[in-house]
Formats: sequence, structure tokens, C-alpha cells
Amino acid sequence: MSTLDDVGDPAGTPVVYLHGGGDSRLSRHPDDSIAAELGVRLLAAERSGPAGHHRSLRRWTERFLDRLEVERFGLLGWSAGGPHALAISALAPERVTRVVLVGAMPTPDGVSVLPEDVRRAMRFARVAPRLVARRLERWGRMPPPPTGDDATDVAYARGRSESFRHGGLWLARELAYLGRPWQIELADVVAPVRLWYGDRDYVCPPSIGEEYVRLLPHAELNVVPGTHQLLFSHWRELLLDVSRPVT
Repeated sequence: MSTLDDVGDPAGTPVVYLHGGGDSRLSRHPDDSIAAELGVRLLAAERSGPAGHHRSLRRWTERFLDRLEVERFGLLGWSAGGPHALAISALAPERVTRVVLVGAMPTPDGVSVLPEDVRRAMRFARVAPRLVARRLERWGRMPPPPTGDDATDVAYARGRSESFRHGGLWLARELAYLGRPWQIELADVVAPVRLWYGDRDYVCPPSIGEEYVRLLPHAELNVVPGTHQLLFSHWRELLLDVSRPVT
């Protein structure tokens, strides 16, 4: 965890934001005053950058928790950030209040639903991460898809650029360990989990959310019609969802 943006309401409800693969902590709604208005202290964690030496999801999570000074917090995990949010919740259940996942990637047993190019990158990254990194860097130079809002498009493009500022090796290694056994138990995720998926998301389709509902003790699926994974237009709702009190 080299960078952690701390924005919003300093005295508000802490929420840790975990960005997607090929994204960065800047890949979020550009208006951080929304968090302040809602009484949310948003902690946007950075996973991109110089590639670390952690070789498993569990090891990354243990290091993150050791460095995170906030004791109680909600988790907002986007795409590849979803498994990281689940791992945090499983390994530190006493610290996590709520979990909201947006277009989360599947467990290793469910990767068959991902597009072939993603599955291929995950397989090859286990044996040739530097080769995969170069291919990911070429992908990272392509314009990201539109989000439906001009200001958010600019922020999303800035987040993509930041993601690959130090190359793509971090992402190659992350894809490799997300395809291996996670070394956590989803049954240990005791916090309420809300799963958001766009019904037109072909990368991480809603069927992944249906499987998580089956695997997680307290999970609810929300499928948003007419959209894909880039649900930044629902940022306010997502922050409200993850920060509301547990009853």
C-alpha cells in the first residue's frame, strides 16, 4: 500500500475503496465532495505502481491490514478490487462493517465466465508475468470506455494513466494470484455484502454475483439495468450503501 488518498469527511464513516484491475485509486467519481456530504471518510487505496513481491491474495491482504491504521471501516471493491475486499473481510471480520462490490471478479473456480483474453492473461501471467505485462501496457494505452459522464470520463482516463505509470507488471502479478486459490474462506465473511452488477457487463457478468450470493453468508445482489461495470453514475448510492449503519 504505497498510497492511500484520504478524502471526504475526516470525522465521517471510514470506507476503504479498492480499485479495479488496470485502474488506480484515481479511478473513481471525480467529485470527492460527495463523500463529505454523506459523512464518509473515503480511503482510496493504491495497488498499482512498482510491482511488489507478494505472490498471493492472502499475503497482499495481510500486509494491507498491518498498515491500515483505521480499526473499523466499510469496503467498496470494484472489479479486481472485489476479491481484495472479500479477503480483507474474511481475515479481519471484526474490523469490517459492510462490503459493497461492483462488477467483482469471480473466485478461481468461476473464471470460466470471464472473456477468453482475460482468462489467457491470467494463465500466462503465472509463468511469464513480464511478457503479459507488456501486453497489458499496450492495452492500457488505449482510451478507456466512456462512463456516460464527461467529468467522470476525464477522471477515469487519469486513473488508467496512473495505473500504468510504472508499467504493467503489478497487474500481471495480480491477475496471476487472483486465478490461484485465494487461501481464504468466504464463509468467514460475516459482514453484510451488497453486490452491484450491470446487466450488460460482458467482462464480469451478473452470474458472478449470483454465485457469490450462494457462497457468502450474508449477500444480496442488485443488477442495474441498461449498463455495464462502470457504475460511477451511482457513486452516491454506492457510498450510502456501504456506509449505512448495520442493524
